[in-house]
Amino acid sequence: MLVLGILFLTSFDFKSASAYVCDSFVNTYDNRWLSEAELKDVVVVGGGAAGLSAMKTLISNGVNNVVLLEAQDYVGGRVRTHREGDILTEDGAEWIHGGKTNHLYGLAEKLGGLTQPLPDSDYDFRLRTQSGATADINGYDAASSIYEKCEANSVLKKYHKFGYGKCYADRFDKQYTRFEGKEQEREAWRHYLEMWVNKDTGLSDWNDQSAKDADYFTDWGNDEWNQWADGYETLVNYLMKDIPESKVKLSSPVCRVFWGNKVEGASLGNRVLVVTADGVSYLANHVITTISVGVLKKHHSEIFTPALKKSYRKALAVTELGIADKVQLGWDSSWWGPNPLTLQIIYTEDLPAEMSWLEGVMEFLTIHQQPTMCQAFVAGEYALAMEALPEETVKQHAVWLLANATGQEVPEPTFFRRTQWGLDEFMEGSYNSYVTVKGARKIMKKRTPLSKPAVRKRKPMLLWAGEHTSDERYGTVDGAMDTGEREAFRVIDYMEANAKPFRRQRKLKGIGHEGIIDCDFLGNDNS
Repeated sequence: MLVLGILFLTSFDFKSASAYVCDSFVNTYDNRWLSEAELKDVVVVGGGAAGLSAMKTLISNGVNNVVLLEAQDYVGGRVRTHREGDILTEDGAEWIHGGKTNHLYGLAEKLGGLTQPLPDSDYDFRLRTQSGATADINGYDAASSIYEKCEANSVLKKYHKFGYGKCYADRFDKQYTRFEGKEQEREAWRHYLEMWVNKDTGLSDWNDQSAKDADYFTDWGNDEWNQWADGYETLVNYLMKDIPESKVKLSSPVCRVFWGNKVEGASLGNRVLVVTADGVSYLANHVITTISVGVLKKHHSEIFTPALKKSYRKALAVTELGIADKVQLGWDSSWWGPNPLTLQIIYTEDLPAEMSWLEGVMEFLTIHQQPTMCQAFVAGEYALAMEALPEETVKQHAVWLLANATGQEVPEPTFFRRTQWGLDEFMEGSYNSYVTVKGARKIMKKRTPLSKPAVRKRKPMLLWAGEHTSDERYGTVDGAMDTGEREAFRVIDYMEANAKPFRRQRKLKGIGHEGIIDCDFLGNDNS
């Protein structure tokens, strides 16, 4: 759509024009960075789920000479709970996917923080066109059946050479006809299905992601839509409990990482020199980088000296970070009725040009535990178009769509919030990471190259964690946490093999982060 393209370019130009906090550090070096550097065993870059998990694992195993450098003024990364009076909403991660199979389910139960979802029968379920006409339920049933089929494990094998969306697109016409959907709504339901897929993947086009990459993701099923009773930040607080505040440096974006033998003729002593935006420097044996793949793709050539290995750069080049934003509205009472609302919307006509981003919204849902609030997801280029608009305009558009689709009078919201993950210079997107079709065919069959450490003299110097380095659980909080733990133990294994004694705690398979084994190593290197 032409207008959408214009709005997308507006967002892109805005981002391009904004100076990055580390721009002044590009191709520079200050001798004081090395001479005044603080000595550390491990520097963890990024305080999201992966970084916090890495820190917790290191400290729990007696590796205490560590520091976490977080670019933002908060920890949690894409886990960000918003509070405003009695209102609690999530900017990022919201659900514990996979039910009891997910170790976060057990952790939430143990912490007394698990909520159970309402039964489907409690919801006020509506199918509407953008103008308020009742949409054909046969179209919804066709879309649902296709979604369930293509989301199942191993179904995508025959599509490995193609984009993820081909599984859905190939089935759509046959299923739509079999379910006897209305012909005049066929294209509207096709668009609805793609927006459903894109909402859950952050894609602009459902064929952007390789079906092979998508196939490696393990869908545990049993999705009960469980949430944290007092917000996802309960998990962040749990991870932070064992991490001293003195070891966490907020508002400390990393601008330079020198990992060669020497820098400007001075030996680094087989260590890595890390420099933050405020000029503070650290000389570390190991650096675990957990920043988003969006930031890593955009800035790695400016941050790392020497350049990262060619194989790693090639893997980064074919890995992207999707984007899914939220638009949240609240009122003093639920104007739609007494029950939680689930409003599914199809578009049988083009919206006014300036509102075209709304065509990326396929549903509004009442927010769990917030009965007078609802939210919509918007993904890909539709999200970027939304981000480029003034907040008041976005609110007016959302109210307009709700009023037209429900046929009800919608009061002025008393609460409004929208995320802008694409404009966040320290994120460059939200979820999920994905490998392109070409990348999966020619560069990397699995995501292993993204987690391969840079090693010198058998010592892992640069280590990589984050959801994008997980083959089977990318895009999830549990997947991100597991990668942080994985890289922390890679460091611990090296320290153990090289006579760095410490008290070791290992995760018990199937128990998650709560199950550990004491291995009775004595002492600790607290240099």
